Amino acid sequence: MLLPATAQPMLDSITQKLSALGCHQVVLALSGGLDSMVLLYLLKQWQMQQAGRELKAVYVHHGLSPNASAWADFCAAQCALLQLPFLVENVSIQGRENLEAKARSARYQALQSYVSTSDTALCTAHHADDQLETLLLALKRGSGVAGLAGIATQQPFAAGWLLRPLLDFSRDELRALAEAAAVPFIQDESNQNPAFDRNFLRLHVLPALTSRFPAIAKTSSRSMQLLGEVQQANDYLLQPLLARLQQKQQLDLAGLQQHPLPVQQLLLRAFLQQFGVNPSSSVLAELIHNLVAAKADAKPLIRLGDIELRRYQQQLYLFTAADLAMMQLQQKHNAAVWLQPGQQLKLQDGRILCWQENIGAAQQSSACWPLPVGITEPLRLEFGGFSRKFKPAGASMHKPLKQWLQLWQVPPWQRGAVPLVIAGQQIVGVLGYASSCTAAEAKSWLLQAAAVKL
Repeated sequence: MLLPATAQPMLDSITQKLSALGCHQVVLALSGGLDSMVLLYLLKQWQMQQAGRELKAVYVHHGLSPNASAWADFCAAQCALLQLPFLVENVSIQGRENLEAKARSARYQALQSYVSTSDTALCTAHHADDQLETLLLALKRGSGVAGLAGIATQQPFAAGWLLRPLLDFSRDELRALAEAAAVPFIQDESNQNPAFDRNFLRLHVLPALTSRFPAIAKTSSRSMQLLGEVQQANDYLLQPLLARLQQKQQLDLAGLQQHPLPVQQLLLRAFLQQFGVNPSSSVLAELIHNLVAAKADAKPLIRLGDIELRRYQQQLYLFTAADLAMMQLQQKHNAAVWLQPGQQLKLQDGRILCWQENIGAAQQSSACWPLPVGITEPLRLEFGGFSRKFKPAGASMHKPLKQWLQLWQVPPWQRGAVPLVIAGQQIVGVLGYASSCTAAEAKSWLLQAAAVKL
């Protein structure tokens, strides 16, 4: 197989990009259309010129067109002519709403299993005109820098990479190569349906733009590349700032407010994106107003999809669906329980408690709770009842438990899961926070293991 000289810039681009990623194996997402067929022939040339390279093609059968099976057969025949492995992945799309997005998501999900090593790249045939369409759609949505940056040339995917090596070339350049090399391809009838936004742009908007501004696909692609670099710089600069403010699923709001509002928004978005939430600008503005800038004594609660956001003592707390389910379980099952000397007791949150008469000084740690002299009956663990009074070791007076929990900055939603250690009618400890006696005064100890932070 010999391609014309006009193919060389595209072939050089493919070779350079795959080499930079260290990829020796390529999986091509093949549809049979002009773009992916041109890329198939280019990749075959790459394989022939590079020793030890592997290439296979995969057709994702969505079942959305009555011609889908015929297209799969066409792709199989073309790969057979080129002596390339070819596979078909069947996927099912539920519902017709957001069909383009659903099909795209199903396609990438089906292709993940083919990228199982770090030297494997999944290649797609996106080009500069696709970038221009993406830019116009992003402008329509009012997207920020990340959205306006468009389609990334490369990004991590499964165990390897997702690579789009033709983004620097226009649809006209690909078509000219297909004609010069007599590359066969199929026509997808759905591409003529203007009901889809991309098709509307491709059929009615881009022809007018390219007629007036022939280079607009390439020049807009350069602008999007620059925006992508700005986004990468933002991410790089935000990482150390976020690391100083974030503690697992908590965010320091006092520290956040030390930054200008645009930086606050970027940091808050970066924090939420770690948990699968990508808020719009309007949602971010609402979060800043209701969570960050709220009065000090405010206790707002906001739900975003499956997560819940709460504020307490200048801290933002994020709860996943699993966290919320665990909290409900604890509230339902936190009944009083009894503990005998030497017995082990497992709490709902995974902590394991054991009451021991004596332990050596070497065993004493923050997970050991001293118990006062004179306990002759089983210990009881209770939850709630915060009007009862308690005097921690070293304190000058008894206070209601609610006041101590506020002093220890225990968020209100966690207080019901804090075990109170009761001997007779006396509170002798608040597990995780305080005991009524010091280590020197202790006669016995409550040992805690496998602690799970709520």
